[in-house]
Amino acid sequence: MKKCIFFSTLIFLSFAFVSCEKNPVVIPKPTDPIPTDTGTLRTVTFVFKNVLGNQPVTDSLIAKIIISKTTETGDELNISMPVVFNQKYSTQSISVPKGPYTLKKMVLVDSSGIARFATPVAGSAKSAAVNKPLAFSFTLEEKVEKQIEVELLSVSSADIPEYFGYPEGSFGNRDSESDMDKFVFIHPVIKIGDVIYDSIPAQLIVRSWNDKNEMTYNIHYLKPGKQGVYLSANGVKHQLSVSKWGTYDEMILAKADIRDSTAYIIGGEVAAKKLKTVYEYKIVDGVSTPVTKTDFEYHADGKVKQKQLLGKRADNSNYVMHNEVYAYAYNKIVSINRYDEHNLLQSTTTVQYDNANGRIISMQEKSATEEIRTTVSYTALETRSGISQDYRIDAQHNYGQGLPVTYYSKTIVAGRVLKDLSVTDNGNREEGMYEYDACINPYVHLGIPDRQFRLYEKHNLSFQWKTWYAGYPENEPYSFNYTYNGDGYPTELITKYRSFQTKKDTYSIKTVYVY
Repeated sequence: MKKCIFFSTLIFLSFAFVSCEKNPVVIPKPTDPIPTDTGTLRTVTFVFKNVLGNQPVTDSLIAKIIISKTTETGDELNISMPVVFNQKYSTQSISVPKGPYTLKKMVLVDSSGIARFATPVAGSAKSAAVNKPLAFSFTLEEKVEKQIEVELLSVSSADIPEYFGYPEGSFGNRDSESDMDKFVFIHPVIKIGDVIYDSIPAQLIVRSWNDKNEMTYNIHYLKPGKQGVYLSANGVKHQLSVSKWGTYDEMILAKADIRDSTAYIIGGEVAAKKLKTVYEYKIVDGVSTPVTKTDFEYHADGKVKQKQLLGKRADNSNYVMHNEVYAYAYNKIVSINRYDEHNLLQSTTTVQYDNANGRIISMQEKSATEEIRTTVSYTALETRSGISQDYRIDAQHNYGQGLPVTYYSKTIVAGRVLKDLSVTDNGNREEGMYEYDACINPYVHLGIPDRQFRLYEKHNLSFQWKTWYAGYPENEPYSFNYTYNGDGYPTELITKYRSFQTKKDTYSIKTVYVY
């Protein structure tokens, strides 16, 4: 690879001009003249995240940057320039020839040349602490200044360059003889019933005792997944504890046993709270009217035995809309018999699962008038650091001879739906994108299969964007407001609906959960 290193004289002259003018810094190859055709130049600014909030630092910072042209020659540009502050930290504007580039290094050093902030390289011990580690690519084509956000991590006195994926000695003159804090990964994993929650925010409490048995107390607010924390070098013993959703777990780590970048799993286990009754009310102009009541009955081992849905007739009397009875094999629901209010069989659904993962691979629903066959496949997607495998569900629903086939896909990310798509042969199409909270979905603990695969949703829907083609609903839900108990379960949900065409509020549905 051909390396292109700037001469220090050229850099200092560039800074002298930039300090008094707002023109972008032009970064040429040292063997070539500055391009006379400015039409080939494109401007880029690197904007820094996580640099002391939004307050100016007292010491000046210099950005040490390496970008390379993503071409066969792979020319590298080594850039050193002051960090500027204007409501946020960034480099000055940099002008380079247009084309594809790769950002390979980003380190901010102080006036003494000591690294204060750095962006970790993928695969390094620190890389899991940012969403987008180096190296990553970008393209400069449009004739507008491009702003690229770069996540930075603070470099402590205990950090060595190798933690960030940089060569030894690249963080300046640092005292390597001093006792350093230990950097470890903590991954909260909590089991509720049979469901594993491994991508949830959690509060970690660290109590550390020094050689005089004096204790210090620190609280860390961890993002979902595996997160890095420092354990003080002064502590000869550390107690780590996590309490969430009625669970508690702790571990004791002796200083001599801790190794840098070791990952520790911590989290408790508790039985799931099972739904007893769910009430639904329709609210129109402030007037609430009961709509449905759903009762659940369980076997002695806690598995759901049947579900009964009650509705209201026009005269306000109650009636059984349907009753579902579940049969099991190998701890999975393999058949569902649905009965009407006269206890007459309406339909039977049979379900098959794969042996390896216990996931649905086929469903068949039969009634007196129709038969629906569903076949299912799964595609593994890129797994985020420290959380369960992401995957896409692809299903095909066949409704019988001469009827249109529906194709359905659903992308699951750490127990949350990212998006789904339903396409029918007759031209109907529905697309959705979703946001979910970090609390417990009570229905996931029932394990009841359906053709939308809601039994794989560990958390609760908080927002959605829907698009319909060749048809649309009269009303659409657009707001989801939950009330939760101390164990992370919803006790009430207000879902607001609006007219699809006018976007005016039409009614709300109040859902009350009883455990």
